[in-house]
Order: sequence, then C-alpha cells, then structure tokens
Amino acid sequence: MQIDNKISKGQVVPIVFVQDAVAASQTNVQLTAQDAGVAVDGFSMPFAGEVIGMAVDLSAAASAGSLTAGVSVGGTEVAATTQTLTTAAAKTAKFQRGKVPFAAGDKLGVEITTDGTWDGTTADLVVILYVLLHLEGI
Repeated sequence: MQIDNKISKGQVVPIVFVQDAVAASQTNVQLTAQDAGVAVDGFSMPFAGEVIGMAVDLSAAASAGSLTAGVSVGGTEVAATTQTLTTAAAKTAKFQRGKVPFAAGDKLGVEITTDGTWDGTTADLVVILYVLLHLEGI
C-alpha cells in the first residue's frame, strides 16, 4: 500500500462562542468568540461550507424564562437553526446537509435572545457550531 498526500474534501471544525452572566431582556445579541473579554462577534470563513450542528450549554439551568440561540450567517440569523432553552442546561441540534450553507468570506456567528422573565442571569453560556468546510481545490 502506498501513502500519498491527498487532502479530504471536507473538514468538520468546531467554532466556540460565549457569554458570561447571561442577562434577561436581550434581543438578537451576537455572542463573542471564545473568550468573553474579546469583542469579536463572529469568524470570517476562508472556505465555503455549511453548518451541520450546534451545542448550547449553560453552566446552570434557569428556573424561569427562555433563551434562544441561532446561527447567523453574514449577521443574519438563520431561523431554521434557532434552539430554545427554558429550564434545561443544554441542547444540541443537527442540521441537514445543505440547509445552512455559507460562502467563502461569510462571517459566522451566534445570536441569542432572552425574554424579560429569564432568571439564569448568573449562568455562563457556551455555544459551539460544528462547521463542515469544503476544501475542494486547495
């Protein structure tokens, strides 16, 4: 058997977004990337691809209110990706291939909304997007 240097046609990459002490009454707030101390609210993609999954985790569950999180492409939330947490501390979602595509150069992010009764204000939030980058042609 001969080993060669052929690259696969795709690579799954996790992209991490966070917010600490998730406040109530937020509307379409872009999460920051990886560390709550930075101001970057998304990542520009060097390759075309698609979002295939999302994990939403809180450090503690709320007992009232709701939090929604959704993928944003180019600053616009993709409605079909929105996930809602009420009294759970975690939620995952898989997205069918081809349903959340993006072009090279698009900025990927996560938007959240909390209602006025959200009481998980001491909880920290981590959202991981699982992105399939299309590597053809490199």
